[in-house]
Amino acid sequence: MDVARRFRALIDTLCDAVARRGAAGVFGPESGALTILLWTRLRRYATFLIRLCDNQVSAPRPRPTRHRERRPVDRARLALPRRPAWLLAPVPEAVAAAGQLRALLAEPELQRRIAADPRFGRILRPLCRTLGLKLPAALRLPQRPRKRRPKPETTQARADEADAKLPRRFRPPAWLRRRERPRGPPCW
Repeated sequence: MDVARRFRALIDTLCDAVARRGAAGVFGPESGALTILLWTRLRRYATFLIRLCDNQVSAPRPRPTRHRERRPVDRARLALPRRPAWLLAPVPEAVAAAGQLRALLAEPELQRRIAADPRFGRILRPLCRTLGLKLPAALRLPQRPRKRRPKPETTQARADEADAKLPRRFRPPAWLRRRERPRGPPCW
């Protein structure tokens, strides 16, 4: 069986388990909505991966140069949890699916396809995170450089800088400048 069919069988099994467990109410008070959201997302993953394997997906479109106004984000909207391995507790069948996905990711054919087309990562990364799998090297994103925060200036440095801007005759004497001053503007 090729990679696309194995992935489709894996997603079908997982969708059936999610539907059964969701109907039983394992996802809490909003179980129905969360079940539908998760089931739809899994089906979308399967469809897109199969289309990628069959080369039916066109190249990504270039991003527009003009910025469009974005709609405000509705924080009250239902969303899937983001923590790793969140699906394993409410859906025990997901443990078997995680093992099957791990075996599928070890296939040389899928590894070759992942290396050739980075769009596979958009499907497999969130699925691995949901099932608690460690990402293979081919799916890991490079680390983003951390933004360095400027060091906060000390009170003494700010005071010295403020004193340097004053005309010489208004500067405090040297013995007074050496002491630590309280925060705030000079009050002499």
